[in-house]
Amino acid sequence: MNPTGHVMILASAGSGKTYALTNRYVRLLALGAKPERIAALTFTRKAAGEFFDEILKKLAGAAADEGVAKKLAAEITVPALRAADFLKLLRGMTEAMHRLNLGTLDSFFARVVRAFPLELGLAGDFEVLQEHAARLERRRVLRRMFAHTEGGTARQDFIEAFKRATFGTEEKRLGARLDAFLDEHAEVYLAAPEAAAWGRAERIWPAGSAWLAAATAKKRAAAAEALKVALPWATFSEAQRARWEDFFAALPDWAPGAPLPKPVEYVVKNAFKAWPGLAEITVERKKVLLAPDAGRALHALVSGIVGAELARRLETTQGMWAVLRGYEEVYDGAVRRAGRLTFADVQRLLRPDTPDGAWLLSRDAAAEARLFIDWRLDAQIDHWLLDEFQDTSHGQWSVLRNLIDEAVQDPTGARSFFYVGDVKQAIYAWREGDSRLFREIFDHYNAARPGAIREERLDRSWRSGPAVIAMVNRVMGDGEALARLFPAEVVARWTREWRDHESAQPKLGGYASLRTAEDEAGRFAETLKILQKTEALERGLSVAVLVQKNSTAAELADYLRREGGLPAVAESDLHVGTDNPLAGALLALFRAAAHPGDQAAWAHMRMTPLAAGLAAESRTERDALVVRLLGETHAKGFERTVEAWVRQLEPALAADDAFSRERGRQLAEAARLFDETGSRDVAEFVQFVERHTVRDADTAAVVRVMTVHKAKGMGFDLVVLPDLEGTRLAARRRGLAVQRAPDRTVEWVFDLPPETFYAQDDVLAGHVAAAEADACYEELAVLYVAMTRARRAMYVITEPVGTSQSHNFPRWLQETLGEAWSSGDASWFNAIKAVSPEPESEAGLAALAVTRRPRRSARTPSEGKAGEMAGERLFALDGGGAARFGRAVHGLLAQVEWGGALAEAEQAAAWRDDGAAGLEAMACLRDPELAEVWTKPAAARVAVWRERAFEIVLEGAWVTGVFDRVVVEFDDSGRAIRAAVYDFKTEREAGYSGRARAVTRHEAQITLYRRVVAVLAGLPVAAVRATLVFTETAKKVTVDAGA
Repeated sequence: MNPTGHVMILASAGSGKTYALTNRYVRLLALGAKPERIAALTFTRKAAGEFFDEILKKLAGAAADEGVAKKLAAEITVPALRAADFLKLLRGMTEAMHRLNLGTLDSFFARVVRAFPLELGLAGDFEVLQEHAARLERRRVLRRMFAHTEGGTARQDFIEAFKRATFGTEEKRLGARLDAFLDEHAEVYLAAPEAAAWGRAERIWPAGSAWLAAATAKKRAAAAEALKVALPWATFSEAQRARWEDFFAALPDWAPGAPLPKPVEYVVKNAFKAWPGLAEITVERKKVLLAPDAGRALHALVSGIVGAELARRLETTQGMWAVLRGYEEVYDGAVRRAGRLTFADVQRLLRPDTPDGAWLLSRDAAAEARLFIDWRLDAQIDHWLLDEFQDTSHGQWSVLRNLIDEAVQDPTGARSFFYVGDVKQAIYAWREGDSRLFREIFDHYNAARPGAIREERLDRSWRSGPAVIAMVNRVMGDGEALARLFPAEVVARWTREWRDHESAQPKLGGYASLRTAEDEAGRFAETLKILQKTEALERGLSVAVLVQKNSTAAELADYLRREGGLPAVAESDLHVGTDNPLAGALLALFRAAAHPGDQAAWAHMRMTPLAAGLAAESRTERDALVVRLLGETHAKGFERTVEAWVRQLEPALAADDAFSRERGRQLAEAARLFDETGSRDVAEFVQFVERHTVRDADTAAVVRVMTVHKAKGMGFDLVVLPDLEGTRLAARRRGLAVQRAPDRTVEWVFDLPPETFYAQDDVLAGHVAAAEADACYEELAVLYVAMTRARRAMYVITEPVGTSQSHNFPRWLQETLGEAWSSGDASWFNAIKAVSPEPESEAGLAALAVTRRPRRSARTPSEGKAGEMAGERLFALDGGGAARFGRAVHGLLAQVEWGGALAEAEQAAAWRDDGAAGLEAMACLRDPELAEVWTKPAAARVAVWRERAFEIVLEGAWVTGVFDRVVVEFDDSGRAIRAAVYDFKTEREAGYSGRARAVTRHEAQITLYRRVVAVLAGLPVAAVRATLVFTETAKKVTVDAGA
């Protein structure tokens, strides 16, 4: 009999999962297991560190106190243990520390590969690439592929494959687009590298597809002509006739892969409503009876349209495979075979289901190597403890599966398997987490041998008080409400594992409530009101505000600081190389050194305090400056070089500007990390710093604003949830459709067409329905994680549902809680006294001044807006929705370099799923009145800045902002001769008078833009034209050049 047994623990939030894990580990030690023969694996280094610390604390505490020893011995059901025994266990643990298998899955896999490099086909040791190094390797591979010395034919073949995959592209933008393309699709290729899985009709539709049979242009044209003849034109109203005439006029303009013209889309959608019989069709809200020949012709025509679109998508998917194959063949030879692997590469190298076992081995060699490696590992590890198992991917499990099999099937009972997690917190499906494994593994082993793994549950929360738990149970446990809103499969998965929670702290006072606010501004204001009323920070309580996106976290934290004076920190990744003027100045310097022809970088640098220092040293000549900087970086490295230049900038900083000084320190730290790569390439350093991020240090006395994903595993006294708005929860992620078999192998890959098309095909609609169900389950888990972070109090703020039928978070909360709901004592905080701050020594205050890192709101051109807002605009779009819509339109327009038919077709394909924002952006691209915005001037050289951030010293003030679009023209000598600034405005203004008010409101902003461009380009202000572009109406207004 196994004295420990194989156990699956379903541990609800706050129920003591780590406590159970560490007790299990200590029990194994107490029963004689050697520490190095226990593998305890989790997902993050932080979690692994906490796990290790807790084990040592338990052992040390028990070793030092007989009372503690007696209690721990009882908990692990080895009652005979005394303090001396725990001391012996502690000594054994510390002596074996260098041999412990306690860490992350990634680190464990890397250790395995490092132990067996020859068996896996590696020529000796290997290097695990961090993100920046991996991206540099990718860029080197792409440069190699595009080098002319590689041979023009291969290079052109690759470019043509990419154009085929992306519906046309401009070669000059190819590098950036390829980088994004690989980010999105490379992992899919590595999961299914065989061509037969990509865009093959026989894989997707094994029984054939009627759509594809009707896909030829000839059949579509014949069906269109037959339909024209067969329609009952004499019975049509004027509006109906116009609909059909528009349909036939627009039909020849459509090409597969492009969005359907609106007149065509109207008829196609209405035809599907009467599909497949088509005895009638509704046009202009009236039914039109169709004779049999008309119905057949319409059926053939619509089938041909769908078939043509599917055929184009098949071709596009095959083009994607060709691009990815071309890249991977070069990358594999140049990077992986040289022993430079990412963590994902390491995992794939160990997976038995990787095609051919691994890239470097034949199938037979891979199988033999796997058997040898499994045998060696199996001889080294007796006990397996896996944490957060709901986030384990199928690939990770496939690496461990044989080893776990041996432990579970061990006839001696001397080995064990223990896994713990919570499928209700499975929020990482986007990184391949597979929560279904949790139950599948349990069922698999117990089907082979009933009772092989026993199930235990932890549903008592040691974190949350009764008020919070009451709200959690009411919302998350209402199966009837779930059934009314979400797919049956989702409801079944959720309710199978749900059990009502219980608070283990029934006397903990607190409060939970649902309240409403009209819009995003109201939700922000209500959040501030709650924090001010409860005075949680003053009472020494921890506070978190949880949101859905990092951008919202930054906006809300800034609001709380600005409007309420609260010490709020957005715990998102801080881009210390791009979020402050000091870093902007230094990067401009390095960018100018890396690319001496970069006029914008030189102009930027000249506008910073660096210019004065260089002038004082007579170092203003470009060549001398480039030589100096390159010499410093090669002789001293980037860290010491950055430190020296930061010191040169420091006199220009205000005496109280601790923020910029801290950013200078963080830049030097980033430079130190880059020095560790061994590179002295200045351009690579700039790219590294632009991507480098840090996190604010955890601080108790602040409001922590973060995403729900970042809050997982944490607990706070007070939690506010003000950002639960959104569309339906059952929405699949954008991207390629990847159909997997039950064993998770890829069956087919397809570039899915818009819903108008896929909804009519049983195979594609079935795939989307399954993907939507998975997405919906993950969203339920996100809300569960959010609602289980609070200890004492939780405030949920949503906008009124009204008549909306969206099956989203607010609707779900209304279904379960009503319009308003509360539990507990609304004045709960009054029972907690304010904490008196301890007196600080001068040294302590000085240290605090450095580490608190205050954030300052930059002065921006938009601060100069003036004028009145039309009353009707208050009701046009909600503030949050308008802001999101505006950002979407700006982002789309920033993708356009120049206009023309090719650009329109390219963007039409790229924006097809961007809804109203895509339509508005496309209208701006196509409208003749805005032609000048997108037309390339005939100058000797032209530069276009899109969504270009800037920092500049102007009249003693450091001004920051972002240009929407600037076009700069140069003469033959490279000197700027004129420039045009275009500022896109997405606000809703009624008619000419509304537009005139908007011009008045934005005049100061656009005038400042003109002045900044004039300085950066070295032009007189009169040579810079400034134009406001109103995207709703596709109208433009040029601001007086003399303004």
